[in-house]
Amino acid sequence: MLDKLLNYNNIYQQWINKGSTKEAAIELTIQQLDGLEEIASNDESWYELLEISARGRNYDAWLAMDWPEGFDELLLCVPLCKLVSWECSKCTVGIRQENNSCSMDYSLFGYIGELVKNGLRKELLDHINNSRKFLKNEGFNWNVHKCELEMINI
Repeated sequence: MLDKLLNYNNIYQQWINKGSTKEAAIELTIQQLDGLEEIASNDESWYELLEISARGRNYDAWLAMDWPEGFDELLLCVPLCKLVSWECSKCTVGIRQENNSCSMDYSLFGYIGELVKNGLRKELLDHINNSRKFLKNEGFNWNVHKCELEMINI
């Protein structure tokens, strides 16, 4: 079941193969969210994810390249990060979360790491759905102070 979430090299190569576009980056990030949702929805793989997350974070703060030995929520958004060469203020996500990096615990993707770390499965599944909604519709911002999705008032 853990293979539902692609490792860094595989997701990066898929993005290159799809033309390294913004559309491909969003599509593949959603694909990664789908994989995480499948893992979190299955009892056995959920507990395995919790073990991997707890084990890895004690020794290594940057685990995006370590999957499945370690879990880092930035693994989910590698194509988006590569699209903007890791410049968060140019990213569709970063722009809509006050130019904050997704490595921050209160960011759209950072919050995923917090939910996994704290074993909050239902909240994680809800957040995955909100993250998909955010990526598919630029009419939403991520409130970094409340850790919640907000419609943009136009």
